[in-house]
Amino acid sequence: MDNFLKNQLYIWTYEKIKSNPKKFGGNYSNPLIMYEYIKEFYRDSTVAELEPKLMSILSTISRIKNKLLEKNPQFDKRTKYKSNIKKNDSS
Repeated sequence: MDNFLKNQLYIWTYEKIKSNPKKFGGNYSNPLIMYEYIKEFYRDSTVAELEPKLMSILSTISRIKNKLLEKNPQFDKRTKYKSNIKKNDSS
């Protein structure tokens, strides 16, 4: 994946999380943000037409989302998957 695409994905993912932190920053946000990407960019495609490259992009979005949530705790609405360090700090 080239750096330009990765940067675009970073921006798109940040904007999605920022637009709805409860939905895209919550415990079950991985499938939701991946689904949102497919809806926006592959609306007219059927599942059989989707290429493996898209699955790589979806995995990248998931990793970016997790990094962004760590760097932007104001958007992080997860409770289930936060590290023990974060849980202990908030006690």
